[in-house]
Amino acid sequence: MSRLAGLIAVLALFVALPASAQAATCSVPKYPDSGYFTSLKATGTSCTDARRIALAFHECRTKRSVTGRCTSKVRRYSCTEKRTTISTEINGRVTCKRGSRTVALTYQQNT
Repeated sequence: MSRLAGLIAVLALFVALPASAQAATCSVPKYPDSGYFTSLKATGTSCTDARRIALAFHECRTKRSVTGRCTSKVRRYSCTEKRTTISTEINGRVTCKRGSRTVALTYQQNT
């Protein structure tokens, strides 16, 4: 009987976790320039916040030029970016973290 009670307690804890504590694949926002966001994933935060961070990162990155980089915090998140480029486009993979919260996005920017 105590095994069943333990199992029920574990299941109840899992169900009680907020949805934001689990990773979620989010719909991508409309890209402001010539290009598009290709994926967006939120862990520990909502998809709404993840979309805001994606757009704020884009604004930070393109502040000086289309091929620019973001070197400051975005909505209090620290972001790192890895990219590949060819003469006509940039493909970027971005991870933004704030404590246990993480937003991961990919984008393709036409140059």
